[in-house]
This record gives sequence, structure tokens and C-alpha cells, in this order.
Amino acid sequence: MKINKKWIFLGLFLISLFLVFFVGRTTDPLTGKRQLSITTNWVKYFRKWLDVSGGTRLVYKIGYEKYEQLYTSSAELNAVKKTIEEIILKNIDQRISKLGVSDYKAYVQKLDEQNYIAVEIWGIADLDQAKEIIGKTLELEFKLENKEPVTATSLASRKAIAQKLLTESKANPELMAKAVEWRASDNIFVGFYSGTLDQLPDIYKNNKNRLINMKNNEFSSIIDGLYTRVNTQDALWNQTGVDLKGYTFFQLLDKGTAMLSGKEETVYQILDIFVQDKVNWVQAVDNNGNVLNGAYFRFANTSTSQIGEPVVAINFDEKGKEIFCNLTEKNIGSPMAIFIGGNLLTSPVIQTKICWGTAQIDGSFTVDSAKELATSLNDWAMPAPLILMQEEKINPSLGTNALTGSLIAGLIGFIAIAILIFFMYGFKKMILTSIVLIVFLAILAGFMKLTDYALSLSGIAAIILAIGMWVDANILIYERLREELKSGKSMEWSIDSAKERSRSAIRDGQLSTWLIALLLFTMGTNMFKGFWFMMLVTLVLTLLVNVPLTKELLHMFYDRKK
Repeated sequence: MKINKKWIFLGLFLISLFLVFFVGRTTDPLTGKRQLSITTNWVKYFRKWLDVSGGTRLVYKIGYEKYEQLYTSSAELNAVKKTIEEIILKNIDQRISKLGVSDYKAYVQKLDEQNYIAVEIWGIADLDQAKEIIGKTLELEFKLENKEPVTATSLASRKAIAQKLLTESKANPELMAKAVEWRASDNIFVGFYSGTLDQLPDIYKNNKNRLINMKNNEFSSIIDGLYTRVNTQDALWNQTGVDLKGYTFFQLLDKGTAMLSGKEETVYQILDIFVQDKVNWVQAVDNNGNVLNGAYFRFANTSTSQIGEPVVAINFDEKGKEIFCNLTEKNIGSPMAIFIGGNLLTSPVIQTKICWGTAQIDGSFTVDSAKELATSLNDWAMPAPLILMQEEKINPSLGTNALTGSLIAGLIGFIAIAILIFFMYGFKKMILTSIVLIVFLAILAGFMKLTDYALSLSGIAAIILAIGMWVDANILIYERLREELKSGKSMEWSIDSAKERSRSAIRDGQLSTWLIALLLFTMGTNMFKGFWFMMLVTLVLTLLVNVPLTKELLHMFYDRKK
């Protein structure tokens, strides 16, 4: 039995109306996932993207520097970077999901030949709240004692690091401190000083003319030599000292005068970065080139040592267990340091190989501080640090105004199309075109509700463009119909022939536009991706719904035999 197509279209239209007016999605507070639900507040449950609902966009740079120094092969480095990016995205997803925030997206974005992590949170325009949701990142590192002597090659490498940091700091002065605050484990330090020349580290006393001649906010060049001397005292009260030498550059934040002890003194405010000439600890790497770090971290829990003191136990996954076993077996009698966020927590001497997959952090912990560290590791551990490079706030009122303006533009376009069809083809075809357009928009809206598609301004632009292209398709059908009728053919034959003759032109026009949208999709930004996806959806609806529905309505309106 042949089913009349008009009943299929009527069923699709009614189902779409039900989806639009009575179906929504709610967020499960436990899982953070969105689930279908029945509702009467239909407008509220249309999901809106960042540029419509307002919200926050954060862009993070991944600190790959340690991996770039370790891996000389670009293929190996790229593979490691990809793994790290996947882990970071997974961790960010888990953090935000726990808080019941469902309207967000985290993805890798390529800018200036570098990969960044972009996080978009919709409906939240408070930057501080958004950054709190993303949270801090704690890089977990395991390092072994550096037994290599200082050489001309190693010194050149350390100076190159300092030069690179200076270039980056000049390009983004506001990120100068953030870029190295997590790199103390590499013997790279950031310092802020405020005081007279006598109160500054030795590097400034030995280069006072350079400091005196500089202007506010100016950067120095690289200065090598003694940074400062650190005096210590042993158990017998003997004074000893260690000279910290390396490469330094600084930004003179402010230079002014102040009365100190009845005397006018020059007071400096300085932000500097010091790259020590040698590294105390190096990455813990097994014989297969695997770096033991937060990538293999499973969870942390509190425990007690053999003498009853609180400790924190770090548990590895199966791969991490194997790497840790190999490293401890190879380095018995040597210390292994554990760094968190660039800070050294402990450096116990390896007594025996450890193959049960647990590393112990001991120290001056209380029960509460041990629990706090374990919780922080479980929530924020990362295989590489994230540096906030950009933060963008979109006010909800701006998004609402943009959405309202887009909808008004769409309504004006709808009216303009109806008037155009009326003057070109008459009242019946105007009604026919309006019906098809209403069915098209209803099915499209139902699809958006069913798939939880996030409506964006680029998506709205794609819909408006698709409507124009769809009208062009209808005009092709009407023109072909006019040609067939002029040749003396029957209405039934003319309608079928008009649809068939216009099919290839409509298809090719839709496809060529979609290919352009696909090219925009490859550019990688969400705006273009949203435009491309909506163009694909509207193309499919035009070919599968609009064109055949137009044919059915033409038969109903004009073919008396029907």
C-alpha cells in the first residue's frame, strides 16, 4: 500500500511541534549530563551558545618546555603532546561536570603554530567564577638527581632558555611571572623586589649603573654571573654559603624616591627571572623513554609511615606502575624528588625497587595537611601546567540583543520573501511558500531540541542564508512549471516535470554552498564549525523536505485530479 507523502510531512510537522513546545533538557546535578524532559516552558530549553547566552571564554597555553628539552625527535614530541592534551581535556571535563555545568566546551585550538586549550562556559559571565570552575593546575613531577657536570654546552642551553623567556616576556609583559612560576623544579625562579639598591640581590649591586639608567617598565638584557649568595648554617653552627650563578633579566616596574631614616633614597620595584646555570634535578625517564609524571597518576590518599607520621600516597595506573618499578630498580641508592606545582615536597633515597605502584610523600604533615594535599592532587593533578593567556567575557545582555536582532532580521526576511513571491507568482504560491517555510522551520527547531544543538549567531546566519537558497530553489521549480505549462502540458505532468528538471540545479547549488561552509569548518574555530554544521542540516532538509513538500502542495493547490 502506497503511503501518501503529505501524511508523512504532516506527521513530521506535528512531531516537530511537540518537540519544540513540550520537550526540553535538564541537567543531572550528579553527573552533569543533560537529559530529555517534558516541559511547558519551551523557549527556556532551547540551548544557546556562548555568543547568544553570554558567558566566558578562557584560553590556556600548555607548558611543554620540559618535554621540548627532553625529546629531540619531533615525532616523539608530537605524540607526547597529543597524549598530554587528551589528558588535560579529560581532566577539565571531569572538573566542570562535577559542578553541574553542562553548557561548556573544552577543545584544542591551534594559534600561531602552537596548540592551546580553549574553554568556553556558557551562561557564566563572571570571569572569576569561570576561572574558579576550571581551577588551579598542579603539575606532578618525579625527578632524579642531576649528576652531569656543568659544561659549555649546558651553559649555552641555559642561556638560550633565559633568552627565550626574555623574548616572551617582552611580547606579553603581564604574563612574565605566570610563565615561570611553576618552573622552580628546573631551577628557574621569578622574584619581586621592592627596596633600595642595598636591599636588592647581588646581581643589581654589581650592575647598578644599568639599573640607574633604566626607565620604568623597561626590560634589561640578559645579565650573567652571580645572582646572590645563600648563607646556611650546619648543625655545629658553622657558616657556609652557596653562590647562585646563572642568567638574569628583569623589568623595572617603578623607580622613585622615599625618605628613609631621614635620608632621601632611590627605591626600586623589580620583577626578575633567574635561570640558574645548573639543574639540580632532571626528569625521571626509564630506559624506554617514558617520563614518570602526572599522566600516569590515578589517585592520592593519606596513610601513615612506619613511625606513625601522616604521609600522602600517590597511586599510579598500570603503565605508571611499570615505569616506577623500572626507575626505582635502576636508581637504588639515589634520591628521587617529587615536585608539585614546581615545589619540592620530598626527595627520599630509593632503598629498593618498588613495583606495587605507590610513591610515598613524607614530610612535616599533619593529618589535615596530608588530607588537603591528597584532595588537591585528586582534583587538580596535571601532566603539564596551564598558563592563562586570554580571558574574554560576553555579557548576557549583549547575547540577548544579538539574538533578538537576528530573529527580527529573520522575520523581516520571511515577510520580504512572501511579498516577493506574491508579486512574482500570485497569492496561492505565496501561501504555498509560507507553508513550506513554516514546516521547514518547525522541523529544524525540533531537530535542535532533539539533538540539544546550541544555537549560535553563526548558526542563525546559516539558517537565514539557507532560507534564501531554499526560496531560490522554489523559484526554480515555479519557473520550470511555468515553462511546462506554456508548452501545453497538463498541470499534473508539468508539476512532476518541473520538480525533476530543477532537481540537479537545486542540488548543485546547495552542494557548492555547503563545500564553501566545509572549507570554513577546516579553519578550526567554533564560529565556522557552527555555521558549517547548520548549513549541512539545512541542505539536507531542503533536499528531503522542502523540494518534495513543494511538489505535494502544488498538486494539492493546482491539480484538480488530486
